[in-house]
Amino acid sequence: MISQSFYNKYRPKNFSDIKGSKSSEILNEQIKNNKTSHAYILAGPPGTGKTTLARVVAINLFGNNSIQTDLIINDNHPDVYEINCAVNNGVDHIRENVVQLSRLAPTSGKYKIFILDEAQMLTNQAQTSLIKLVEEPPHYVKFFFCTTDPHKILRALHTRCQTFLMKKMTKADLVDLLSEVCHKEDLTYEESALSIIAEDSEGSPRTALSILEQVSVSQITEENVREILDRSPKHLSYDLCNSIIDKDYSQALRIIQSAHLEGRNLSNLIIESSSNFLTAFKYIALRYKKEDRIPEIVHICKSVSTLHLIDLSQDLYNITKNIRQTVSEDIMISTSVLKIIEKYASLKA
Repeated sequence: MISQSFYNKYRPKNFSDIKGSKSSEILNEQIKNNKTSHAYILAGPPGTGKTTLARVVAINLFGNNSIQTDLIINDNHPDVYEINCAVNNGVDHIRENVVQLSRLAPTSGKYKIFILDEAQMLTNQAQTSLIKLVEEPPHYVKFFFCTTDPHKILRALHTRCQTFLMKKMTKADLVDLLSEVCHKEDLTYEESALSIIAEDSEGSPRTALSILEQVSVSQITEENVREILDRSPKHLSYDLCNSIIDKDYSQALRIIQSAHLEGRNLSNLIIESSSNFLTAFKYIALRYKKEDRIPEIVHICKSVSTLHLIDLSQDLYNITKNIRQTVSEDIMISTSVLKIIEKYASLKA
């Protein structure tokens, strides 16, 4: 039997499993009162449980029995369709796999449910092809548009859906989740270790459980967690700054892609990196006392000229202005950072 990751093993299957989510409470009440909408937009940062919540709603609409639940969780249910719009975002795919399939009655229950993950990646043509269907759907059809950027959903589609904003989990809720998993896995741990994991996870249960799983191969102590987490958001930003200074294209790409896969907020990573260069400039311009200086920033001061510090800070900050206009955040940020490295390398040549 293939072992499951902690995230998949403990992914919520019921509303009661979802911690600290007002959206899940409202949706649960809608189901109890038989007042569900035909279409929803679930919006929020990566790793906040948008697709998970859509699955939980589907599980409860199908009666919350073990057979239906297993089929939905394993993506094998004949009437629940999960579409990865990051890969299948074109109008032809949507017409064939959503519009046409929606005309067929459910095979095993009352509903036919479409979960469109990364919905912001859908082309305008693909979204347009859904407008009439979402406006006047068959009575058995439910839509869930899961997105990190609701502003990229066409207004005509947006106004035909109920929108729920998914918030990051609080640190306290993440610690509770980690503690619960440790007990179920019979793992001993230091409270401070779980606190550090929760702090570093930026509100994402996916990231928190991934870190816990990494450290669980040894003892879950504060020391071991800190060793693994030498990749906290702040440390990642130092690493990214150093890759720019060293003109290391490969390392910069690795940092960005790793952060993206871990569900981290890439905008925050870029802002932190921009702030590092600006802080380094302040160290020099304002003559910070030695005891107030952070070693990583001091290294940047020694490696980059004062003039270049301002340029690098501004160039990185400018990336964040364009993030909303891009189809794929990680690709756009990767490309922009590589251009900055190229520019910096030419200045140093």
